[in-house]
Amino acid sequence: MTRVIIVRHETEDPALFGAAAALVAAREGGQVFWPEARFDYSCHPDAAQHVAADGALVPSGLIWVERLGLPAARPLDALGVWDGLAVVPAHNAFLKNAEVLAGLYADAVEERKVRIEGNSFVDAEGQIVGWRDDHGRVRLEMPEPAEPSGLTFAIAGPARQFFETCPAPLAALADAIECEAPGSAVRYLDPRQFLPMDFDGIDGVLLPGGSEMSAVAGQVAMAQAARKVGLPIVGLCLGMQSMSTAVARELSGWENADMAEAAPASARHSFVRIESGEYRLGQRETRPVEGSRLARILGSETGIACNHRYRLAPELHAGLETRGVRVCALGGSPEQNIADAIEAVDGFYMGMQGHPELSSRPDRPHPLIRAFVAETRNFARTRRA
Repeated sequence: MTRVIIVRHETEDPALFGAAAALVAAREGGQVFWPEARFDYSCHPDAAQHVAADGALVPSGLIWVERLGLPAARPLDALGVWDGLAVVPAHNAFLKNAEVLAGLYADAVEERKVRIEGNSFVDAEGQIVGWRDDHGRVRLEMPEPAEPSGLTFAIAGPARQFFETCPAPLAALADAIECEAPGSAVRYLDPRQFLPMDFDGIDGVLLPGGSEMSAVAGQVAMAQAARKVGLPIVGLCLGMQSMSTAVARELSGWENADMAEAAPASARHSFVRIESGEYRLGQRETRPVEGSRLARILGSETGIACNHRYRLAPELHAGLETRGVRVCALGGSPEQNIADAIEAVDGFYMGMQGHPELSSRPDRPHPLIRAFVAETRNFARTRRA
């Protein structure tokens, strides 16, 4: 028999959509079912950028369900065939249709109210049901603080981007830091306001993905600055595109190249629409190039969540290689050979077209992001020796 708990959490941060419900479900052994949501994309453009295994874009906050060890959240309309504990998040700010919950109440469901006090999730009885750490990660238990490592990582974007809207890139970086360089600091650098001097005191840089094209120029500038001084840098989706564009601009005739999505009027495009018109969305397999550094890093973990319509211009595959950067993984059909990843011959300059951050977990960081943090740690030690 189905038992339903509605978890009410009055938050206006899309990054916490479903978080309180996930904590309740994790503690009581339930499945999360989410009602259709609405977001103000003018304020939160990446509020629905989590990639479901079936190839749908869903609220970004549902990442917490999987990060807490639960099966992926399911749409509320799947509740009818469920037999067990169902936990349903209710956020008035995001509820598209209040009537769907009214129908559940007719069946005498339970209701829990959860609020945030400081860094803890607290229920109506004052009991703590979960925590939110310094990197915005939703946890069942709060980890012990680590001694400062002396390292500082930069992530491209204002803090609110990750704490309020799209939490996965910061959470994945924190997972890797916790395993490879505990106690490291994170600095938020808005690419729209970036100056090369902002890298002073920075040991490694992460360029996240996202749908906001106004970040592209600054991300490209960050990639250029990191490449110039050999600073370890990793790019995720849009970040990988920015890194590839930075290298493309080193080629004759490509000095002003830009992405077709960000600058459709540009004379030359580093990233173009996939010829078939395909929207690569959902879980895909990438094919690491034999002998590449990425192949060693990924091992057997070649599944990657994808969310993109654009690809590296095919003529740039060979062009980047003349600048010491090669395509190190391919996707799509063998005839398409879409660039799924790039890596530099020297230093740590690596990016993936997909979203490795979505499969990261606190005790199992994604191999690429973990390798980036480990390389940054080693690079910093050598530089300071």
